[in-house]
Amino acid sequence: MLLEDIIPESMHRRISQAANAILQSREALAISHIDADGISALAIVVSMLKRADVDVKWRNIHQLNSETIQEVHTLVKENRPDMLLFSDLGTGQMELIESTVALEECLKCIVVLDHHLPSEEKADSAPLQISSKIIEINPCQHGLDGGYDISGAGVAFLVALSLSTDNTDLSELAVVGATGDLQDCYGKGFQNVNRAITRIGEDEGLIKVERDLTFFGINTRPLPYLLEYATEPYLPGLTGNTESCFSFYEDLEIPLRDMNDQWRMWTDLENEEKQRVIHRLFDHILGTYDNPRVAEGIVGDVISLVRRPPRTEMRTAKEFSTLLNACGRNRRPEVGVRICLGDEEAFQQGRTLLREHRANLASALRRLETDGYLEEEGMYVVRDPETPDTIIGVVIGMAQGSRIVPTDRPIIGVSTNTSGEGPLVKISGRARGSLVDRGVNLRDAFVSVGEAMNEEHEEQVVEAGGHPMAAGAFVHTDYLDEFLDRVSVSLAQSMGMEKKA
Repeated sequence: MLLEDIIPESMHRRISQAANAILQSREALAISHIDADGISALAIVVSMLKRADVDVKWRNIHQLNSETIQEVHTLVKENRPDMLLFSDLGTGQMELIESTVALEECLKCIVVLDHHLPSEEKADSAPLQISSKIIEINPCQHGLDGGYDISGAGVAFLVALSLSTDNTDLSELAVVGATGDLQDCYGKGFQNVNRAITRIGEDEGLIKVERDLTFFGINTRPLPYLLEYATEPYLPGLTGNTESCFSFYEDLEIPLRDMNDQWRMWTDLENEEKQRVIHRLFDHILGTYDNPRVAEGIVGDVISLVRRPPRTEMRTAKEFSTLLNACGRNRRPEVGVRICLGDEEAFQQGRTLLREHRANLASALRRLETDGYLEEEGMYVVRDPETPDTIIGVVIGMAQGSRIVPTDRPIIGVSTNTSGEGPLVKISGRARGSLVDRGVNLRDAFVSVGEAMNEEHEEQVVEAGGHPMAAGAFVHTDYLDEFLDRVSVSLAQSMGMEKKA
């Protein structure tokens, strides 16, 4: 199905409004999130603005909340842009935007390109035009699913494509953003708008989609280390065991080095060699786990970015998105944006940040293995004062992927190591797809508990948002225990447990 046939007419109108506003702008300020989707979205925004002859300054922020909106406000007052554009955030903070930056007379237009769920009272209604300056584009308000159908980078791409068909090359970054948000359902493939955007990239000769091994590192990790560092799924007896990984290939009589004595990567293998490895991996997993579904995700759609350098972290959408995440999670998201914009020096910096990112994740996982986690009704809780707020969500996701923490309940991470100086604690939640199928919705749990607490305490002590499988919140430290207990009650009830409020 063609892209224009998928986008609802009401959303088309909003996209056209945003494109027209951009064409009338001369100076813009663009604000976006720090994860792979937010970085990709910002790179798309910057590219389309420059191509439209709009001067643009840009900034990534960890979250848009009552603290960071003041930073944005200061930037507006200092730079005096006629347009302010948010990507991959903003829908859940519309009142903040209206009560602060929208009041600045220099701004003729504010564009919000987001895919996160709006507040509950707006979720099933048409977009609310709070201010005549604001043009909000969010697929959730037009019958699309912002968790699977399209990401923040995808929304930015739709506007870019509306501006000019010359922007079709930005489809590549839209796919990277959606991959970073796990919208490919762990290799099962994209759906709806994401699939249509991918086809545009294929038609442009930018993207190739093949069924292949979905492990991270198929372009960059030598064969034995591809297995040694595997965590999705965790491979008992192989993950973390160097000697066993070498023996695995020796038993299959698959050479680990080529004729020039260089390490072979997965992408160097012949198809017949790949099939032998995959069959052995299936046998290994099925012989280890009682649940055969663990093996389902090891083969799936792998998206190659065929014009990117081979044997680099930019060659597949999965590794590219991880590279961008490493930049953001190490508080250098601007490096990720510059990588997307083609800056070679930034790419080398990004590789360094990726090594640091992996080291930080490994340290956090080792602390978790040593210190353990708390078991609550309806959830598991990880409290680690050393893990930064920028990676706590990644850590808890990996903890369940590597089976350090069981997967039968959502996992909640608490980080007091925040980048801000205020009294807010960062909360991240992750839930497996099977739990969402049972009725778990982390975003609804976080938001409903937060709204109830804000009302009862007559002040904003919680700011929350996200998706059913992955959500986040900032909680005033004085109310942290109350928030966690209430979320525990909510999640327990959603899974049919007995815990009562």
